[in-house]
Amino acid sequence: MTTKYKIIAADTMAEFITGLARQRKVFAPVEKEGVTKFDWVSEGQAVSLDCPIPHGSAKQALLPRTEVLFYFKTGQNTEKVIPPKPPEPQAIFGLHAADIAAVRVLDAVFSAKPSPDGPYIDRRTKTLIIGMGRAFEENPDTCFSHLMGIGSMDVGIADIFITRLADGRFIVEVLTEKADEISSLLEKLPDADKKDIAELETLRKAAAGHVTNEFDPVALAKKLEELFDSDFWDKIGQVCVGCGACAYMCPTCHCFDITEETRGRLGARVRNWDTCQFSQFTKHASGHNPRDKQSPRARQRIMHKFNYGYKNFEIPFCTGCGRCIENCPAHSDVREILRKINENE
Repeated sequence: MTTKYKIIAADTMAEFITGLARQRKVFAPVEKEGVTKFDWVSEGQAVSLDCPIPHGSAKQALLPRTEVLFYFKTGQNTEKVIPPKPPEPQAIFGLHAADIAAVRVLDAVFSAKPSPDGPYIDRRTKTLIIGMGRAFEENPDTCFSHLMGIGSMDVGIADIFITRLADGRFIVEVLTEKADEISSLLEKLPDADKKDIAELETLRKAAAGHVTNEFDPVALAKKLEELFDSDFWDKIGQVCVGCGACAYMCPTCHCFDITEETRGRLGARVRNWDTCQFSQFTKHASGHNPRDKQSPRARQRIMHKFNYGYKNFEIPFCTGCGRCIENCPAHSDVREILRKINENE
């Protein structure tokens, strides 16, 4: 599909978002009590357009913290399974480049054969991804996506990508046929002219100039294999308190637990977020735990992000958003860990 370019005036962006919310559910950055985070937006609610990377990720819209997979009724000689309501059309609005790249990770994991995840795919099929470009200098200090090879203006797999121009207007890139689902909104917007498009390309080139591959996924994957049995992980594990904040804030972490909740004859099979950083995550019914200390759990997190993910899908499972750095109560910095891994010869 040939990219189309549209313009949204600064004073009509709220109207555009309101129109979007009338057509589908919208998950977007909003400010609450001084903190900007993703949340469901009601019609007319203000959206944070120029925020740094929001406090929490947007994966909640695709992989809910708690999700009913199905309901069931039990009785004598009978059992009835009841599917949940199908997902509604939705849009994730204002994704930064690192978070767009994170959706690609989730897509790869949950669509993998031979057992693609039905609930995720159903929800993803009805989701419009709307990215928000920004200059490199506007990203928070904890963001290191540029070290992972991701530019702050990279459109990735976005369906629509929006960037604020110098005069305050927004230029809209319509990138995929899926964007046609909101064609009634987009067709009302005026076309961008050549000057607007040239300014956009200048911004994108400037952002790309900051991109490096300091944390090269191929090199990291290889060095991590060499470090698997190293006492290096003891040092990392001594710092980690096993709280799981890194995983819950991460846009790509996708571990989950499944439980069954019942009340009388009614019940539900429920999927809940989980993390390999919890001591109970690998504990067997026998009581044995193959990761009985924090050091192998800390190793699992890094290996999954930078070795297993790349080997299985050829993409690193970290996009450098920096939320783990910002929210770690022990002040662990994954950039320092990766640099130490790179120094290993």
